[in-house]
Amino acid sequence: MNRRNFLKLGAIGATITAVPFVRWARAAEPYAGPFYVHLNANGAWDPIYFCDPKSDSMVARYADIGTAGPFSYAATSITDLAAIGLDAAVPEASAYLMSNEAFFTKYADRVRIINGVDTLTNNHDVGARAAATGQNADGHPSFGAIAAAAFGGDKAIAYVSSNGYDATHGLVANSRLTSGSYARIANPFESDTANPGNAPYHLASTQARIRAAHAARTNALKSREHLPRAKNAITAFERSRLEDDTLSRLQLPTLITLPGNQLGDLQGLLQQIQLVVAGFKAGLVVSSSIGLGGFDTHNNHEANHIRQLAKLLFAIDYLWETAAAAGLADKITLMVTSDFGRGPGFNATNGKDHWPVTSAMFMGRNIAPGQIGGTDAGSRPLRVDPTTLAPNTSGIRITPTHLHQEMRRIAGVGESAGAKQFPLAGTELRLLG
Repeated sequence: MNRRNFLKLGAIGATITAVPFVRWARAAEPYAGPFYVHLNANGAWDPIYFCDPKSDSMVARYADIGTAGPFSYAATSITDLAAIGLDAAVPEASAYLMSNEAFFTKYADRVRIINGVDTLTNNHDVGARAAATGQNADGHPSFGAIAAAAFGGDKAIAYVSSNGYDATHGLVANSRLTSGSYARIANPFESDTANPGNAPYHLASTQARIRAAHAARTNALKSREHLPRAKNAITAFERSRLEDDTLSRLQLPTLITLPGNQLGDLQGLLQQIQLVVAGFKAGLVVSSSIGLGGFDTHNNHEANHIRQLAKLLFAIDYLWETAAAAGLADKITLMVTSDFGRGPGFNATNGKDHWPVTSAMFMGRNIAPGQIGGTDAGSRPLRVDPTTLAPNTSGIRITPTHLHQEMRRIAGVGESAGAKQFPLAGTELRLLG
């Protein structure tokens, strides 16, 4: 390889740094599913205030515990906006909150709750990593990356992330996209992506000549190379060019805006959901990692936590409503996790501190409704029988590894190249039905 060709190849490689070296020959067909969403409650949620309620006033300061189907939930109130830290002068904000009662009443036949998950950590970075990968140690890809590599290795934006731990370890490219970058990718010749066709950089005939020149240059480079890695890099670049027409299928939604100035974090999450579902519908995206922060409530826990949980539940409801409108609700599997949990008691500033035991929630395709696991009065995890999953003092503690073993199983990616490269050891528990 001469110096000139090396520099050309280097320039190509710089544009595809995150793309694994796979064999692509032509533009891929639209991906029709299944799809996967991982939503993380960043900062560590408190299951006591959601799906693992306690009546002891030392650990919870709401009045009642409600039930819906097999579930018990914290019967917290979101009717008084000021009490949960929102501006009472903007009452329309309440339309973008969902109570525990409303959520479980609507979704009792679609939700799987896993209580008493022992994350074995109180560290945010480690907890977020475990929630996304099933492993506390570094060096493992997220489930989203494994699923995207298994089902969409030939897609330019198979894995889309806007939040949380999203390492791919070379299995697939990680696309951190916003509406603006979606539009620029889908319309590379438009100077005004908000109004495609109004002001293109070049006439259609010139665009065709540019594409032809790109193809000829790439073919010429490829014909002169003999090293497999070099040829694969050029092929990957060629594949990204072929995706131009595929990306143009992406129909960008009008992004939702919320009232007032205290729902900005929720607005951002809802917009990401819109983009993710649009990517699913276009056949471009396989999996996504998204999240909502504000759960690290070391101060004023009750008000802050109830508010953020109400936002989170509204976002989950919004995901399913948006997916249903797109005709995709039966093709999506949702995993909802958090870094870890919050302690069973309050601190001196009416907050709650870090606690390794948490809960996880699953919904959608291949998920059987119901509830597994639990905690005692002190929020310590109950062990479960590995066969029946019933409480058993000599049984097994549920960990994030078990959750991810199950996600790999129900997704059918347990034998994929990525899963085999990054195995999850230990006894498997049939937690998801």
